[in-house]
Amino acid sequence: MTPSLISRSFLLLLTQFFAVSTVVALFFPLQEYLKHLGVADSSIGFIIGADALAALVVQVLITPFVTARTARRWLLGGALLLALALLLEGSVTDVALFTAARLLQGAGFICVVAALMPLFVLCIPREMSGRAFGLISLVRLAPYAAVPPMFDLFQISPVALGSVLQWSSLLALAAAGLLLLLPVFEQERQAAVGASFSGMRQSLGSPAILLLLGATALLYAGYAAAFFFMKGFVSSVGLTGGGAFFTLATLVMMVVRLLGGSCFDRFDKRLLNSGSLLLAAAATALLPWVASDAALLVVAVMCGLGWGVAMPLLNALLFDRSPAELRGLNQNLSLIMLQAGFFAGPWAGGALLAGGGYHLLFAGSGSLLLLAGLACLLIRKADDRPD
Repeated sequence: MTPSLISRSFLLLLTQFFAVSTVVALFFPLQEYLKHLGVADSSIGFIIGADALAALVVQVLITPFVTARTARRWLLGGALLLALALLLEGSVTDVALFTAARLLQGAGFICVVAALMPLFVLCIPREMSGRAFGLISLVRLAPYAAVPPMFDLFQISPVALGSVLQWSSLLALAAAGLLLLLPVFEQERQAAVGASFSGMRQSLGSPAILLLLGATALLYAGYAAAFFFMKGFVSSVGLTGGGAFFTLATLVMMVVRLLGGSCFDRFDKRLLNSGSLLLAAAATALLPWVASDAALLVVAVMCGLGWGVAMPLLNALLFDRSPAELRGLNQNLSLIMLQAGFFAGPWAGGALLAGGGYHLLFAGSGSLLLLAGLACLLIRKADDRPD
């Protein structure tokens, strides 16, 4: 009998993930908001990536201790911390205080997401890993499709971001409240297995796992550099489709995951990953030569196809190549790499923008995606695949 993926627990976890992912997407106009606060261009990249820096450091420290047994406590604490950070970010105007609140936001966010991962893997049959992570990444993407055009649709000025962030604290509280509805897994009553320093050593000793973690960091660094600087780039060249770019790209990513989810499990995931990353790399590198809104949307479709396949398949490959007892741990290691990418991408992007303009920024972003694709090709087909 074929096991089912869709369950009450899986849907509730997806809803919690959607709530906190929406919070992150609300920072789409952050570059312009920071300019309103008087932040120098050379510092904007660091502040944009500060939440990812905090998340990176915190997750390195907490990963060995986040298990199915402890996940609910981490999720509750993280959600409350995230709500507090959003209230602070929405009320302070001092740059140092805003940066501190953004660091706090990153810490709270990663506690929530790190707690969700060991619970998610308990819901996923191995033969449905591609479909499952397609749905998980689809839920993460949905806010990126909806939020950017909403700022334009409702004529919300970037200057008003503070009020938006204060209201968004309710989303963090909602993620905590949904714990009351989440059924208790049998594994939550058992002693922790796999989440330990010995488990981390085992995972980091696998060449395939290391390559996949490296590819994850490169992918999200390239993606984050494009996301956070797109609105400024579009304004600088006199176009108007900045919000539409990510809306269309994200919609394409969502369609890819909805229609192609079952295909992810039928073909060689390494080759699909590499091909999609190559497409995204080429499209990103083309951005500085875009001369019209129509051309910008064509590039958005190309990026959406590339990102839409690569993001879930990297997680699915990591799931497939991990022993059962280390799957939750390795998904959290992947999140560490994601956070590293979301910090390094904007930070390096700001430096490249200051040093060579948007041509250099997008060339660098495309190069990172190309390297991620090459890393996937280096994984042997049978490398470290558990029985």
